[in-house]
Amino acid sequence: MRLLPFILVLLLLFTACQKTEKTKAKPAVFLTETQMIKLVTDIQLLEAALNQRRNIGQNINEVKILWFNQLFEKHQLTDVIFDENLAYYNEQPAVMERILEEVLANIMQEQAQLKTVEPDTPTN
Repeated sequence: MRLLPFILVLLLLFTACQKTEKTKAKPAVFLTETQMIKLVTDIQLLEAALNQRRNIGQNINEVKILWFNQLFEKHQLTDVIFDENLAYYNEQPAVMERILEEVLANIMQEQAQLKTVEPDTPTN
């Protein structure tokens, strides 16, 4: 019987020290999956444009800030709102995977559309 209190204390300590799985509360300004898909698609396209400029030797520091500000303005939010929503969705891997799959599909669709557009042929 003297062992029972000791076991109860160990059990209590063991359960208290276990990492609990906490899901973040929804951000105050919550972006739906559809909104996140559109936003992350635009962010990926913006990043690709910046990488293209960087690859040809242009300094992108100033334009990067400007473009991201314009992107967030287009979506009527701030970088803080995006970061909060990204953190929220990152804690839900299945949902985030769905979002990223849609983003990839959107980018592939954009790429296919660009390939079908033929450049203007100069006329004499």
